[in-house]
Amino acid sequence: MSEARFGFPPVESVPKGAPREIAPAVDVSLKHWHAGSQCLSDWRAPELKKLRRLVDKVQSLTPAQLRADPGLGWKPHKGPAARGFSRPASLSKDIGLCELRVDGKARVHGALFDATFYLVWLDRAHAVFPD
Repeated sequence: MSEARFGFPPVESVPKGAPREIAPAVDVSLKHWHAGSQCLSDWRAPELKKLRRLVDKVQSLTPAQLRADPGLGWKPHKGPAARGFSRPASLSKDIGLCELRVDGKARVHGALFDATFYLVWLDRAHAVFPD
């Protein structure tokens, strides 16, 4: 049996008939960032560290893993967002928005399209879609 190279399992260890494609990890993009909602400068250093850990984790997952990870609290948006959080005109209305949990209170909101999570809003106080 050959050795694993570049973090991939050896071909011999993949079961017969299993798909051989490797799902891409999610990228995080600020392409559709809505700067009018909240700034990174509003967040304290410990919150920024949690946000960085969230981004690192998101970038280590496939889209399916991102949606299924219970620690991230993937939740699709239902209805309009709170005042001050408007959908960027650059983001198609056909693409649904969702939230991810940074910690017990803070959230980020965005859209997952293919293997890219477009971060749209920071939500330090969980105000966009409070439970």
